[in-house]
Amino acid sequence: MLELVGQVPELKIPQLAAQAGMTKSKVYRILQTLVHLGYVRLDDDHAAHLGSAALILGQQAQEQHSLTQTARPVLDELAQQTGENVHLVVREGHHSLVIDVRTSPHPVRMFARVGRIGPLHAGGSSKVLLAYAPSEVLAALLRTPLERFTARTITEPATLEQELRQIREDGAHVAISDLEEETFSIAAPIFDFQGQVVASLSVAGPLMRLNAEKQRQYLDGVQEASRQLSMKLGMTSDRQDRF
Repeated sequence: MLELVGQVPELKIPQLAAQAGMTKSKVYRILQTLVHLGYVRLDDDHAAHLGSAALILGQQAQEQHSLTQTARPVLDELAQQTGENVHLVVREGHHSLVIDVRTSPHPVRMFARVGRIGPLHAGGSSKVLLAYAPSEVLAALLRTPLERFTARTITEPATLEQELRQIREDGAHVAISDLEEETFSIAAPIFDFQGQVVASLSVAGPLMRLNAEKQRQYLDGVQEASRQLSMKLGMTSDRQDRF
């Protein structure tokens, strides 16, 4: 229905029903839902046009596509250096969203796929995104119960806020088994030309392959890769101290 409205604006319910091969009553119900969500608006003649929510969604898709294109060589290099999963993650409202992945060649590895949605209060990439999120996002999240995923998941708001302050101070985060048992995730923020965090980059894998030496190596690698990608997105040298 959205495709029809986008491709041929100003169609009314009978024409939309004919084009879609649906009954008029079904088209009416779909349109009412889309209007309620802001993806479609009806003019005074009850003809359908794309709404503001569709515009925002399209802009987000364009930004994410641009980000993944720019990030491709950086993710490839980091994956080759570490041999572990590499994730590119963005924030969508009160959740994290994986938009690109490089999968480890090891037979034992973390599950990863593009489109995976996760919480913001657990996991390396997610907590980095939450640490740099607008204050209203954090406040809204802390008003709801924080789900526990493992024994190491932080569910106390005060403790979570303290860790987020530490993440901003360090410019990176090492998460150990707080989202999935016996796993690690080492993440750093990605900044755009305005100095805003638009994504996070992480190396993740089974905890059995992580030792102190590899943790230092992965942390250095993630921070350097995040710096490179931030510079590609236009971050200037006077903002490098954010790392």
